[in-house]
Amino acid sequence: MPPAVMLDLNEFVTFAAVADLGSFSRAAAKLDLSKALVSKHIADLERTLGVKLVNRTTRRVGLTAAGEIFHRRCHELIAHANGARHELEQFRDAPGGTVKVSASMSFGRLHLVPAIARFLKRYPNVSIELELSEKFADLVSGNTDVVVRQAEEPRLLSFVARRLLPLRQVVCATPAYLERHGRPASPDDLTRHNCIVRTANSKGEWMFDSPSGSQMVRVTGNLRANNADGVLQAVLQDLGIGAMPSMVAGDLLRQGRLERLLPDHALPNLVLYAAYLPNPTMATCVHTFVDFLGGAFGQPPYWDEGLGLWPDAEPPAKVPGGLA
Repeated sequence: MPPAVMLDLNEFVTFAAVADLGSFSRAAAKLDLSKALVSKHIADLERTLGVKLVNRTTRRVGLTAAGEIFHRRCHELIAHANGARHELEQFRDAPGGTVKVSASMSFGRLHLVPAIARFLKRYPNVSIELELSEKFADLVSGNTDVVVRQAEEPRLLSFVARRLLPLRQVVCATPAYLERHGRPASPDDLTRHNCIVRTANSKGEWMFDSPSGSQMVRVTGNLRANNADGVLQAVLQDLGIGAMPSMVAGDLLRQGRLERLLPDHALPNLVLYAAYLPNPTMATCVHTFVDFLGGAFGQPPYWDEGLGLWPDAEPPAKVPGGLA
């Protein structure tokens, strides 16, 4: 009987990264490995399996026919290995393990990182891998456990979307801009202003609700940005009027660096949610992290304190360490 072939799961992970990214260098950066070690992993894997998996030129990396098949199997094997690790975590006395989290740049920088710091102080055996990006992470690949996002209404049929809290949006500008260009008294006045628009809103349509009904206004401007941070920074440069979640603008409104406009005309509420796969063997540390997020920001959230956005609610409690 031939000797058993010893397979190294680390080499599987390296191969999957190379195949996903199409580059040894990018795979090395993602895995925090040297490029030489990535090359060694691929060479050792090909030697162990007895087939060529990768075609490598000076410009690009491609997969052989065998590599294409093995690439699909690799993700399945990695997912199974992660699932086995997650199942065993339930036997720990306290939550432990790694939670891979993805969130938007704005929310992650301002509020999620401080919340994670509080979580890790409470659960020191847990590690967090955080990715901040405007792209919705791929939960199915196993590279992400939890996605924290905001939307008008989550439409995630294949995932569990746990609602964390509602979010308000505000229209605002700097005092300097308003002094030069005037203050809009109604949504229609926005058509005469330079408005900073999110690139996702390709038509530049802002929908307002007021006691007299709904109103859509088509706004234009000479700068578009792909996220709330970009809109905020453009507004702070006195370029125009922007619409953004209050979680981004709250501190600046309280400081007087921004002024809220059209308070009687509300933009649609957003929902902050945590999305994850409906997995009955979900790791204890992932479940504990999602539960923690459910109470991490207050109800209403602390960043809305003093802004008058929740007239029927009690003033939000301050969350220690919540503001960056």
